[in-house]
This record gives sequence, C-alpha cells and structure tokens, in this order.
Amino acid sequence: MEIRQIRYFLAVQETGSFTKAAEKMFVTQPALSAAIKTLEEELGVELLHRRHKQVTLTPAGSRFRDRAFSILAECSAAKSELMNAPRPRQLRIGMLDTLNTPPINNLLHEFHTTYPETELHLHTGNKVELANKLGQGKVDMLLTSMGGDDFSRTQLPLYQERFQLMVSRQHDLANRASIRLADLHGLPMVLRKNCEVLHEGKRVFLAEQAQPRITCRTDNDSWALTMVRNNLAAAILAETVIEPGTVSIPISDFGLTRTVACVWREHSDQEMVQLFTVFAARDSWRGGLNVG
Repeated sequence: MEIRQIRYFLAVQETGSFTKAAEKMFVTQPALSAAIKTLEEELGVELLHRRHKQVTLTPAGSRFRDRAFSILAECSAAKSELMNAPRPRQLRIGMLDTLNTPPINNLLHEFHTTYPETELHLHTGNKVELANKLGQGKVDMLLTSMGGDDFSRTQLPLYQERFQLMVSRQHDLANRASIRLADLHGLPMVLRKNCEVLHEGKRVFLAEQAQPRITCRTDNDSWALTMVRNNLAAAILAETVIEPGTVSIPISDFGLTRTVACVWREHSDQEMVQLFTVFAARDSWRGGLNVG
C-alpha cells in the first residue's frame, strides 16, 4: 500500500470521477485507475462502484475512507513533527590540505568535545579552492595559512610555525641538530606544489645558490611523506607535521614561516563563527604547542 494510492482513492471519492480525480492529482487517468486497481487487489476488496457517469463507494470503500483519512493525518503529523524538530547546529569549515597536523586536529577534537551538539562539516582543498568556497557561501569559515602580518577583523591568527627539512631516520642528515641551505645542494627533494611558501622558497634557494635535485613533484602531501619515510627524498614541511619514521631539522638560514588562522566573511553565520573563534582563541586546546 502506497500513500499515493490512498491519495488517489480519496480524490476519486471526493470528485466522483476518475477523470476529475486525475486532473486534481496531476496524473493521467489510466495511471490513477491502475494505482487504485492495484490497491483493491492488495486489500482483496472492491472499494469503488464504477458506473458510467458516477463513481461511488462500496461499503468496504466507506470503511476504508475513514482509515485513509487517519493514515494521511498521521503521515502529515509525522512530517510536521520531524520538520519542526530542533536540528543540530552546523559549522562548515574549509580546511587547507596541508593543515592535517596535530595542533589543528587537536583544535577540532577539543571543540567537538566541548560542543558535541555542533556538527562540523569539513571541506578540504588548496588555498584557491577554499577561497572560492568561502566567496560562494559554501563554507562558513576557513582554517588556512596566511602570509605577512596584515590581518583584518575577519581573521583570527592562531599560531605561527617555521618550515623545516623532514628526512627519514636513516637519512645521512638525520642526526644533525640544524642545517644550512647549502647542505641541501644536490640533495634528492620532493617539490610540494601546494606548499604555501613555494615561490618564496625558490627565491631563497637561488639566493643561496643551493640547488636540490627534485625527484618528485606532487600536490598530494601523502606522497611527499611516503617519499620521505622510505628515504627516497627529503621535503620541506611545516614543523608541526609529524610522520612516523622521520625527523624534522631546523634550517638556520631559511626563515620562511606560515601563520595558521581562521578566516571568515562578514556575511558568514556569525553565531557559529563566533562560537568557534572564541574557542580557538583560548589556550585549552593548544596543549604543548610551542611554535613560532
């Protein structure tokens, strides 16, 4: 038994005509007649007397009509109850691909623990993709990296971190306390196309006349980490990136950093943005974070 069959049946008993009922329900007359015939076969009784000029209810049809009204009323009440039920609050966050790091993971975990009734919807991408999503209203805010110190009132800096050299524990440089750019000359390296300081980093390398040997070009950090972990190449990554089997080494003459920040628009969901940014401004989620 289907709701549409019940609606068709009630339309026929109201109009006294299959043709008028079909017009009322915006379906073809054959389709409506077939649906009611199927309903009668399922119930095992005839619901309607089909006469040339008028269609009337059989005794069984009269009894079923009362049930049909009750069924539709219950369906309507159930729909209304669900539609009017309080819905969980949602915060849509655009997440920079390169921010899958312990500090940001801890921020999201602590926020969810503190506000379990708020659903976090994450959308990952590069900086251009995320900026487009924010501009189109597809996300409420971004967790991304910012360059420079020019922050507006729709941005909240969270922390600043350096870029360091990541190598396998079996790498020749793994036991060094620090290195210089000159140490990277000729070294097999991964070129991360989504690196926030890629262009500035190239300039710094050229200035120091250090030319690493690029053996992998990728916009997927998981491949970069795989290359490093397997001791196939080294990579320059933010200092909070952690990968088992690797070590990160400070580069004394590579002063580039990134500032991780929350970014939103004036027209974003201000209540949800404020809830998150007020929490993010606290120190409770930071744990042992010591960067910058």
